[in-house]
Amino acid sequence: MQRFSPLHGFCFFSTSKVLTFFISARRAAFYFVLKMVVRKGEVILAPMAGYTHSAFRRLARRLGADRTYSELISAPGIIHRGFPKKLIFFTGEERPIHIQLFGRNSEEISHAAYLTAKEFKPDAIDINFGCSVPKVLKTGAAGKLLENPEEIRRIVEETKRVLKPLGIPLTAKIRLGLERDNLEAIAEALFEGGVDAVALHPRLGKEGYSGKARWERLRDLKRISPVPVIGSGDIQTWRDIDRMFEETGVDAAMVGRAALSHPWIFREYSERRDIFVPLHRRLKVVLELLEEMFEYYPSRDKACFEIRAILVRLIKGFEQSREIKAKLMTLRGCGGFVETLKGLIEKFEREGI
Repeated sequence: MQRFSPLHGFCFFSTSKVLTFFISARRAAFYFVLKMVVRKGEVILAPMAGYTHSAFRRLARRLGADRTYSELISAPGIIHRGFPKKLIFFTGEERPIHIQLFGRNSEEISHAAYLTAKEFKPDAIDINFGCSVPKVLKTGAAGKLLENPEEIRRIVEETKRVLKPLGIPLTAKIRLGLERDNLEAIAEALFEGGVDAVALHPRLGKEGYSGKARWERLRDLKRISPVPVIGSGDIQTWRDIDRMFEETGVDAAMVGRAALSHPWIFREYSERRDIFVPLHRRLKVVLELLEEMFEYYPSRDKACFEIRAILVRLIKGFEQSREIKAKLMTLRGCGGFVETLKGLIEKFEREGI
């Protein structure tokens, strides 16, 4: 079995010529057959459960995000209960879009991937191997699989096999490991399985978002990877995107939490400047998102309840945020929420805030 080393950046074969041929041929095959999967220099909206549903993805694309991912969707849930409309719904505006699935084994993930690809024809299917919330880990899915590279290889190989006739690429999102850094073994499993691109958040699953993302491991992965690498973790401003590209050499950068509080980060990066967005404009964005959420949420009340998570992020740091939360967060029913929100927009616009 091949072994990859982050220190030397190559496989240990009997001769360097064989290695060079393997890497060059694999990269050439990728760019020839699947050159549209991830373009060099893309800045991508990260998948974030509870936030990056269709309306927020559309907002990110309008502001300059090059690519979007769905929230993670349960593979066994698709098989046994069908497609969850809120999670699976997307529009053409969100393309290129990856539908992200998670599950426990190759049978359920490949089956769900085939059903999803055939029905919705996304630009790619993505497998989540990074989510480490307790309720997911208890099932043996997502981040738990980081402890079992051989199962990761089987999942990727089988899913790739069923997607090939449909012409849908397969990508994966990973962390360094669950309890310990096991990146090289995880990466090798992905490459052997035939993955078309890899997104790495360089923390352990058990760390959540604590500590500092280890960008040097992005550089290590890029050095050994025959496919494009997407970097994620600790991007807080548009300048950090530049820094990630420069320091790690990744092919694309993925923006997560920073985009929730300031989705204009994508426009800032493309225009190379800071953009201040006043409070009243941020509240207008909340109203615009809500109108789009009504298209696919099971009820207007449910949409009005769940928009509050995004609202809190968007108004963070403004001294008026306490007033806004006091007026909106305790309201019941959608009608009162929308009218109060409109009143606050008018008030802050008059005051120039």
